[in-house]
Amino acid sequence: MNGAQVLVEMLKAYEVEVIFGVPGDTTMPLYDALHAARGEIRHVMARDERSAGFMADAYARLTNKPGICEGPSGGGATYIVPGIAEANGSSIPVICFTSDIPLADEDRGTLTAINQQELLRAATKWGTTVKRADKIPEIIRRAFREATSGRPGAVHIVLPEDILVEEVAEPRIYAERACTVYPSYRTRGPEEETRRIYDLLIRAERPAIVAGGGAVISGSWDQLNELATLLKIPVGTSINGKGAIAEDHPWSIGVIGGNGGKPEANAILGEADTILYVGTRVNSLITLSSTNPGPDSGKTIMQIDADPAQLGNNLPTEVAICGDARLVLADLAAWARAERADMGAAPLRSTWERKALLDRVAPFWDEFESKARSDVYPIKPQRIFAALDRILPQGSVIVADPGTMTPFTAGAFETRRPGRSIVIPRAHGGLGYAIPAVVGAKIARPDETIVCLCGDGSFGMSGTELETIGRLNLSVTIIHFNNGAFGWIKMLQHLYFDDRFFGVDFTQIDYAKIAEGFGVRGVTITHPDQIEDAIGEATRRNSPTFIDVQTEIELTEVPPVHAWQKALAGR
Repeated sequence: MNGAQVLVEMLKAYEVEVIFGVPGDTTMPLYDALHAARGEIRHVMARDERSAGFMADAYARLTNKPGICEGPSGGGATYIVPGIAEANGSSIPVICFTSDIPLADEDRGTLTAINQQELLRAATKWGTTVKRADKIPEIIRRAFREATSGRPGAVHIVLPEDILVEEVAEPRIYAERACTVYPSYRTRGPEEETRRIYDLLIRAERPAIVAGGGAVISGSWDQLNELATLLKIPVGTSINGKGAIAEDHPWSIGVIGGNGGKPEANAILGEADTILYVGTRVNSLITLSSTNPGPDSGKTIMQIDADPAQLGNNLPTEVAICGDARLVLADLAAWARAERADMGAAPLRSTWERKALLDRVAPFWDEFESKARSDVYPIKPQRIFAALDRILPQGSVIVADPGTMTPFTAGAFETRRPGRSIVIPRAHGGLGYAIPAVVGAKIARPDETIVCLCGDGSFGMSGTELETIGRLNLSVTIIHFNNGAFGWIKMLQHLYFDDRFFGVDFTQIDYAKIAEGFGVRGVTITHPDQIEDAIGEATRRNSPTFIDVQTEIELTEVPPVHAWQKALAGR
């Protein structure tokens, strides 16, 4: 076998079912090997390497298997960086292969030559260049191990063209079974430290839990549900943490923080005397720029994370555990279960009451429902999200772009099942994410209803992937929030730069016709009353639909963004 064939055999050993990529001159040996394996591994051709990375990212988020993407040398390697950076920053295991000029042509000024390993170093957890074809099996094993263990992330392997055609006599082809899914090689927290967390929780009068993306990655929702219920602890999440607990759970307070967090939920967290952070970096967005809580808040702070580098990084902690969220929460829940069953156990000190918590969040929903009934045009985003809430079946997935879609999806769309059903790029917030990501999402969960929420700014960066969606005839619904501008940036110019608008406005475009040109059914909404019927029909079809909706811009319909609401309140 040659190197490319060995690589494909290793991917089969790791139960890889799909690869997202774009062809190039230096990748031809790999494509020939994939052609021979086309009955076992599906290749999805993207129209842009960045899109291939976004597809692999979304696929990995929704399957708990590493996503695989590939691209050629030169421009392909430079284009693929954003997708890999997003996956790595969001702790999603993606394995990226880029082919390269032959090793024999290094340092000769060969066309497309660039130091690919150095290029992607800042965007990955680990990377290497294959310099001997017989090393491919062990490099692939390390790649899957690095991508799936500890804090999962993206890895990058450079495949020089001459290595892909080099013959290997007796390759050692086998996989580490643990690394076919993630997280692999989970670690349990020390019993003594875990018990300290439990004791502090039951002694607290106002305990709270904040769950991040790590809690979702670990699949810890059953354990978190049980712990919150037994110990009467309200649970807030980050945006990536949506799904760590079902948001109709009696102790869920929804998303907290600066983007999509309900003011009432942030206030509840502010009143807590003890906070347990699970699988979150506790960054400035979660803590409202280190004010909720601040480093000198006097609160008891505890933290669980698979990455020791995150422990105590932004807030001083009373107890910090490096461990898998599901395993640590399972130990905490087991103690709670045993002691709550013991009639002689000390009573809980938690003073929270479920009804009182729900009553506090009610004003947010009252305002939301009022705006969702509005017949104004351009259409209020709340009208769209209310329609989605009524129409979408329980087993649905929303893939959303940055911008207006993110805070509304975070704060105004309740996930009523635990686990990952919301996909948003939170590490870097790159525009152009949702349209390609919805391809990976639908391939990951072909039997579920998949909805893409994209903005017109993002459309300009990845709209050509509608051709991919049309070519594959994916039954996805794309809702296009069309406000004629880079609305997020225009809002910043409005709030902080005295309405000196510059470089943010678009010309008027018939986006539905563009979608039709790519083989996707296009629908243009001209009145709010059309939204529900359009979404309902689209989700029932076995083919893709693109729904163009002129939406009210952020300047006049402010999303739930804490800094903006605070700035407007101060005027």
